Amino acid sequence: MKDQDIHATKIAIMNAAERLFAAHGFEATSLRAITGEAGVNLGAVNYHFTSKDALILAVLKRRMKPLNDERLALLDKFESGTGGRPLSVEKILEALFRPAFELLTRPSRGGRYFLSLMAQILSEPGAYLVPLIEEEFAEKTRRFHEALRRTLPDLPEEELYWKLHFASGAFVHTVAHSRVLELASHGKCALSGTGDTMQRLIPFCAAGFRAKNGT
Repeated sequence: MKDQDIHATKIAIMNAAERLFAAHGFEATSLRAITGEAGVNLGAVNYHFTSKDALILAVLKRRMKPLNDERLALLDKFESGTGGRPLSVEKILEALFRPAFELLTRPSRGGRYFLSLMAQILSEPGAYLVPLIEEEFAEKTRRFHEALRRTLPDLPEEELYWKLHFASGAFVHTVAHSRVLELASHGKCALSGTGDTMQRLIPFCAAGFRAKNGT
């Protein structure tokens, strides 16, 4: 088999797995279903990925790596324009949120499946989670923590982790449950675009970073 055929088979498996994972979840999606969707045999999955967990990890890394690279590039861009001064909390959050919002509008880059995969990560954390965090989120986490520590030097490290976790949760809930917002507000509120949503979400999260516990 030619190298390009081998590569095409691997991509076909990942594309099929991504579609099925997004639709049915990691646990409910069998390797048999993936091979049927991809039009390959089970041996091809074992050859390229060795296990289902390794396939899940490969599917997630394919989307998370470019996303986190864009986040870090935007953070670099913002930091390069400060003359060495700390960024505002708002600019740090923009670097964290904007690439993810923009991914949702890019179906060709996996945006159509991004929210569903994020939901699966949260609802079905499996053996893939530790290597995903270590390999694709470690540098992103380190850089954003460093930026926030410079901006909020008096905030204890433990509190910084909590607040960043809360902010990330607010983002995921906002984009994953936009229909709930529309229904609860009787159509008065809806996600109308990246800029409009970020203008609401970022100040809300920034206030949380600046708030003291118990206030």
